[in-house]
Amino acid sequence: MRLLELSNQKIDMLTEGGSLSGVGSIHIDEIEPTLTKLEKSVGVDLKNNVLGSVGKTEFSGDIDVALQIEPEAIPGFIERLKSNPDILDLSKSSVIMTKIKIVNYDPDKETDRPRTGYVQLDFMPGDPGWLKTYYHSPGDESKYKGVYRNILLATIAALFDMKNSDDETEDGRPLSSERFLFSPTEGLVKIIRTPVPKVSGEGYTKKNKNKIIDGPWKTPDEIAKILNLDSGSDLNSYETLKSAIEKNYPEDMVNKILGSFVDNRQIQDMGVPEDLLADQDIMDYMAKLGGNK
Repeated sequence: MRLLELSNQKIDMLTEGGSLSGVGSIHIDEIEPTLTKLEKSVGVDLKNNVLGSVGKTEFSGDIDVALQIEPEAIPGFIERLKSNPDILDLSKSSVIMTKIKIVNYDPDKETDRPRTGYVQLDFMPGDPGWLKTYYHSPGDESKYKGVYRNILLATIAALFDMKNSDDETEDGRPLSSERFLFSPTEGLVKIIRTPVPKVSGEGYTKKNKNKIIDGPWKTPDEIAKILNLDSGSDLNSYETLKSAIEKNYPEDMVNKILGSFVDNRQIQDMGVPEDLLADQDIMDYMAKLGGNK
């Protein structure tokens, strides 16, 4: 059993580079004129709704934009895009992927990623305010992508003020767990998690059921207040979030959070931050728990 169930929880992240053919990265100087032109033809506010690291790093692999739209209006919006001459290609998955021409493209601006004069722009339906919070990226202010911050934040939420019942399932799960959940769709919510009983009525399946009992909290300041941090700026990056819990939480709680973070499979696949690999307290804590597995 891993240190924490969310070790198996996949945290959504923005992917760069896109899946449409013929697209490449865009330079920061080309973003504003490209979005300005597209805003006029599409009739949607793009510049104020970009997500992730767009405009924060010299080059972006693609452009992700939050789209405030009702689900029933999406098919009509797609049809409008298909008839728009500025949209050169389009594909629909969980997001609306489009290929557009880069305005004021400068081939002399080179990077290690392909540059084609075209870039993928993804429309992401949802609440722009929450999407900006969830997909926030610190850009060049951090050594690590925003997904590191999200996984650390999800780990903090799962362990902060968690109250478990004394009774457990055969595989060690509490029969009732009151805790917070950092959800990509709902925001920060408080839940009661219970294991799902088997149909036979004897024992429990490996699945859990979450019932929301409070929240959601969606702005950085709201989330910081609920999790006993100082301010929304603590949520800027992996580094600022780690510093905030080291300042505000007891040492044993910090070790538990960071140990669970290191144990997360997604973090292990992407690479554990160097500062944690060098932290003997965290490594000793993990070794101790590992011996009890």
